[in-house]
Amino acid sequence: MASKTLRFCLHPGCRTLTAQKYCEAHKGDEAMRAAQSDKLRKNANQRGYNYQWGRYSKAYLAHPDHQLCALHLDGGCAIVAQCVDHIKPANGSGDPLFWDPTNHQPACIHCNSVKGRKFLRGEYVFGRGGDSAPG
Repeated sequence: MASKTLRFCLHPGCRTLTAQKYCEAHKGDEAMRAAQSDKLRKNANQRGYNYQWGRYSKAYLAHPDHQLCALHLDGGCAIVAQCVDHIKPANGSGDPLFWDPTNHQPACIHCNSVKGRKFLRGEYVFGRGGDSAPG
């Protein structure tokens, strides 16, 4: 059985190598940071994902060109698009990027979650994996 690659602990300034995110001395940090992040994050409706967005996203995903996940990041991809992803993360519905159709791409829930708030445009084509040469 292969062991996990060691990396530095994610605690600022800690130089301990660990197979986990945090070393034994800082392993409580991960839960604490997640709890703090959840308290500061607005709910989906406050971030602009309201009734209007729901109608828009259903119409977007109904288009024949938006049926498949454009990201296809790993083996967990569901292939079928289940949500609309913002290519460049938008800061709420007041941000012009939030409603810009050129900033949207179809994604499955798994790939959208893995991507997080990163700038990433998918170019997956059904029948051709992301790592194979075009042709």
